[in-house]
Amino acid sequence: MQTLWFIILISAICLEGLGRRYLPGIPPVAFYFFKDVVLLVGYLRFRPAAPIRRTMRYLFRGFEVFWIGGFFWTTIELFNPAHQSFVLGLIGMRAYWFWWLAPAVIAGVLQNRKQKERAIYALLTMAIGVAVLAAVQFASPADSNINLYSIQDGEEVYAADMATVASTGRARVSSTFTFLSGFVAFTLAVPALLLSLGLDSQNPRLRKLALAATLATAAVIPMSGSRGAVVLGAAVLLLTMWTAGLLFTRVGRRVLMGAIVAVVLSVIAFPDALLGVQSRFDNAEETAGRFKEVANLIPPVALIALDYPMLGIGTGMQQNGRSSFRISTNWDTESELGRYLVELGPIGFLFCWMAKFGLMVALLRSYSILKRAGRRGSSGAALSYAAMTMVGNLTFDHNWQALYFMGCGFVLAEVVDVLRGTVPAATGFALPVPPRPEIPSPALGGLAQRADEPASNMT
Repeated sequence: MQTLWFIILISAICLEGLGRRYLPGIPPVAFYFFKDVVLLVGYLRFRPAAPIRRTMRYLFRGFEVFWIGGFFWTTIELFNPAHQSFVLGLIGMRAYWFWWLAPAVIAGVLQNRKQKERAIYALLTMAIGVAVLAAVQFASPADSNINLYSIQDGEEVYAADMATVASTGRARVSSTFTFLSGFVAFTLAVPALLLSLGLDSQNPRLRKLALAATLATAAVIPMSGSRGAVVLGAAVLLLTMWTAGLLFTRVGRRVLMGAIVAVVLSVIAFPDALLGVQSRFDNAEETAGRFKEVANLIPPVALIALDYPMLGIGTGMQQNGRSSFRISTNWDTESELGRYLVELGPIGFLFCWMAKFGLMVALLRSYSILKRAGRRGSSGAALSYAAMTMVGNLTFDHNWQALYFMGCGFVLAEVVDVLRGTVPAATGFALPVPPRPEIPSPALGGLAQRADEPASNMT
């Protein structure tokens, strides 16, 4: 039952674009909300156990007040005088807070080793499918049927109409997603997760398939035409490998060489992919604008540099779906932090930014726990997701949001396993986590793997 639920969830997240393209008789909004329905069913069917809830509170400790404050403020902003649609406001509330449920649900589903392996199989199968379709799309003309983005109001929208690389004329592919932003989110969030899960797996077959899926997914990143995806994707994978100790082991060198070979083959087969990304770096003005957006991630800079109304214009008023409600405003911005400021004003912005920062801190705490416990691969996933937290569009990109919180669920499952029986109900837990025994694995060329014995309880 848990495996089937996870397969439906990952399918709902990743196959939304295919549904919109090839099932035009079904309203697009149904595909948009289907993954939310699946998550809600999972929450009601697999209620997170007490150890999972306690571990979440422990990891997120110190930031609960900002989450509560953010929830309270976004609720107040539903009644902002400038708000134009209560329904759009409810969609905004869903965007801000609903997917915070996902890590606890997924962690509960993955507590059984068999269930976890099946979930990884489902994820890596999806990754290979996404990579193969991306390669086919990139090799095809931008106006071909395979590069159909979606059907909006009965009109077919192709990559040629929406997103091509000017220097090559190639489509910026979306694979199974509706638009390229979903594909970019997938190529950033999934390879690091698959690499980490593969390294920690005790199943040699699963380990090899996860590594293969990682390389396949990483190889198609340049086909998005996104400079940020290439830079951040490479940095995240290297960070994962370094944290897992791969850069200092024989198997690590093999993985690195495999990655280099995969990149070389990708460039040989699709030279326009790298050329397209390189040409976009040559646009100095646009590149400088992207670096400026990164600078705006710091609250004091954002509060000074960005334009926004002091009281905001209401929760949900910067949602992409507002065009469907025939709503227009005098405020329009692309960056997530800019949208926080426009919707919620500076007070709500600070609440939401701090809650997001709390996620990063929770992942860093997870990294520390997993590293001390000998979970090298999982600690790499925690650190990589921590690095992606503040630059990721967790509120206004539903694909990034779902994939990010899904990955956090995998990390949380590992932390719960390590801390099982050691986190008391009191919030002052600060005892060190005992490392688990490690045994050499011939299949990994000597890379240490954890033993099956449970961690001893702390006294």
